Amino acid sequence: MLAKLISGNNRLERIWLLAKIDFKKRYYDHGLGVLWALINPLFKLAVYYFVFTHIMTSRVPSFALYLFSGLITWLFFAQGSKKGINLLKNKKYLIESIQFEQLDLFLSGTLSIFLAFLFNLAAYFVIHFLYQVPIQPYTLYLPILILNTFVLVLGASILLATINIYIRDIEHAWDMVTLAGFWLTPIIYPKEALLDNFYFLAFINPMTGIVINFRETVLYGQAPLYNLFFYDIMYGIVLLVVAVFLYKKYAHKAVEKL
Repeated sequence: MLAKLISGNNRLERIWLLAKIDFKKRYYDHGLGVLWALINPLFKLAVYYFVFTHIMTSRVPSFALYLFSGLITWLFFAQGSKKGINLLKNKKYLIESIQFEQLDLFLSGTLSIFLAFLFNLAAYFVIHFLYQVPIQPYTLYLPILILNTFVLVLGASILLATINIYIRDIEHAWDMVTLAGFWLTPIIYPKEALLDNFYFLAFINPMTGIVINFRETVLYGQAPLYNLFFYDIMYGIVLLVVAVFLYKKYAHKAVEKL
């Protein structure tokens, strides 16, 4: 009945065709195609179930500052890495017309996200002072944590862009990774809920340690968790070195494949 109604009405048929094309375009040129429309919600359901049944069991004091510090740090990583996936495709016209170091595209892209992060960080400190939370000497660790995040974003961007040249499904896969990363990072729940039960996750997801140490040093005025602090630094350096190596080895045909 609905099909007949649509086929007999040019306007409805156009609306239907445009909607169908737009839906297919979202998954066009990806190996699993529209299956991602089913995989993504099922994955979200699994992540939410795990977090709300196994991790989120207690409340957090000074929740506004706690939440804000975690959000701005995570968003810096999530937005920066997401931007990097299609950076080569979006800047293809530059690659084709200008001879320059292509890695500079990733550096400039990460820097643009970093500038937005600095505004968020300034807003955080405004709220920090409104809450009359004193600045402690351990806050001096913050620039290192920020630099660590910058290196992670840069490395992830280069690596994801390289993979995206050959495997277009990486964009949808990375959406699931960042979703899981958000909920498995103590952004809205106490760090103890994660570290006491799933400590190994802090070594899989380096943003866990960075978010925790941001709060330890800036919000609580305490020393960072040094094991996570140094591990995350090494993680960022190794990721960046590997990403640059793979890019230079496999991205030479980027223009033809994009």
